[in-house]
Amino acid sequence: MLSLIIDRVGNVNIFNVLEDNLPVEESHIQSTLDDDLIFEYLGEVERLVHVSQSVLSNSNQILNADILQDLKVLGETFYQQFFPASIIEKLKNTTKHSIHFNIDPALALIPWELLHDGASFLSDKFRIGKTIRGGLHRPTHHENRKIKMLIIADPTEDLPHAQKEGEVLFSVLSQKVPTHLLELEFIGGKQVTKLKLLSLIKDKHIIHYSGHLHFSDDSLENGWLLSDGKVLKAREIKSTGIDTDLVFSNSCMSAKSAGKKLNPNILNQYAGAFLTAGIKTFVGTNWEILDNERTIDFTVRFYTFLFSDKSVGESLYLSKEFARRNYHANDLTWANYALYGNPDFSLFVKDRRNFHSAKILNPTSVIEFYPTPIAVAYSKLINSNKAKSIDKSNLVNLIKLFEAISQVVGMMVFSDHAAHAMNKSIPNNPDDAVSLRKWWELVYGCVWDFQKLKISSILEVALPVLHEQKETIFKIVGWMESWEQEEIKEEEIESYQIIMQFFLENMLLEFSELEKVSVLLVSENQNPHFYFKGIKPAYLYPSSPGSKDKLQEQLSKHKGNLVLVHENRKIVIPFPTYFKERKETGDLELVFNGLTPFAPGAKQS
Repeated sequence: MLSLIIDRVGNVNIFNVLEDNLPVEESHIQSTLDDDLIFEYLGEVERLVHVSQSVLSNSNQILNADILQDLKVLGETFYQQFFPASIIEKLKNTTKHSIHFNIDPALALIPWELLHDGASFLSDKFRIGKTIRGGLHRPTHHENRKIKMLIIADPTEDLPHAQKEGEVLFSVLSQKVPTHLLELEFIGGKQVTKLKLLSLIKDKHIIHYSGHLHFSDDSLENGWLLSDGKVLKAREIKSTGIDTDLVFSNSCMSAKSAGKKLNPNILNQYAGAFLTAGIKTFVGTNWEILDNERTIDFTVRFYTFLFSDKSVGESLYLSKEFARRNYHANDLTWANYALYGNPDFSLFVKDRRNFHSAKILNPTSVIEFYPTPIAVAYSKLINSNKAKSIDKSNLVNLIKLFEAISQVVGMMVFSDHAAHAMNKSIPNNPDDAVSLRKWWELVYGCVWDFQKLKISSILEVALPVLHEQKETIFKIVGWMESWEQEEIKEEEIESYQIIMQFFLENMLLEFSELEKVSVLLVSENQNPHFYFKGIKPAYLYPSSPGSKDKLQEQLSKHKGNLVLVHENRKIVIPFPTYFKERKETGDLELVFNGLTPFAPGAKQS
């Protein structure tokens, strides 16, 4: 880890650098920067954030400016003014993945993550944390223990997305983290009283708060705003003897609270007060957040990475990376979050994996290499996500993606089962079409046959994944049945959408073997075969080096028919479904007649 110790005397910044807690050769490096330039940078960044929030809140608003480009220009200009040349060179050439800013209170409001080195934002290159001079450094504890987590949602009952955030987070973590590793408690609304909270927080390792903050000139009077105007204050939390590892506060921690001059004491800021109260790391927001689904999604992903044995800094880094890649270009949700404390702080001992979602799904891989029905459905979903407005089309796109996954994975399992002559009837025409639930029951019947008879499958990696995903798959099926029966309230749909998207993206990540298994129409002559891969299926030769002869020999037995090909394992089996030519384009597409299409909002009699 690279540690930058930055003092400020008047308008002079004094830099000292540590690498892995050892000083480098140069020390007491200086730069000169007036307060007014810092004020101007903070004001311009906050202005861009407000423009972003305004645009995303009003889908009819026309925006000519490039918010991200403006943010880059601001960040690069300030970066060049603030850092001396030797520090710039050190940041450019370091091989360290983490930076810990140990800074003077006068510099506490600078969003270090948004400084730009000419090639990228610092948050694109480093896991960043900051500790304010006079704050507490607490050691990392690695111990075998059950993590205790408290989720506090919307105590004032005026932030509907804050309530949803708590419910979604509780639901996802309940599903994905085993109970012997995580003990969850949820409290929300007017049941959040001061005495109750004080009794709940003192033995928690993680506290997640979603609601309003209260600011005061007295640092220890800062706190969480509860119902009836009451405030749970930092001094009251400190008096509990709290020894919490992480507080994640999804609320307002705006730089505007600094007033007209640089705040000389970070303890007037909320994060500093709570770190002083005994919390080891704190994730908070630089500006007031939008009460929307992106905030919820970002939060869920942060905890996904955290419970995959990532450090707090890496979890935030990966969440920002996902948001930059997948949210609308003008959505600055990723820019809003900051970590106070050591970025390498981890709640878990090394090599202790709680669940598997430790990587980010790469949309390009799905769009280019997954079977066409899945690639097309996922492409529509992410394009919908990047739109400025959010509506029920997202839900429809999620349902179509799940149907595509069901169709493709199901038919692969059925095809493999038939190739082993196990004589299970495959639903593959409109007369025998089954419901989604029955479809998956048949899939798992086939999976059980493979396990019971100890038969090797073409889906060597995907079959164990199917076993792990069974509970999630049938939960989604149940939700879709409830939607179909109109049994889910309108105001609940958005929460279900967020959870469902999280589950489906995790499923696609776990089903990465689909990149290696191709559906293709075998040529009847020496021409290339037609591959149903990616959003634009095409005529291609087998692509794996050295595999052409072996595969061609097998493919020659299936001329004019659909097959499954696992090029890595050099396996070819029949794929007993259909294809047709689209009249408007002449393109070929796969047809799955064995699954009854989902009809949202169509009550069955």
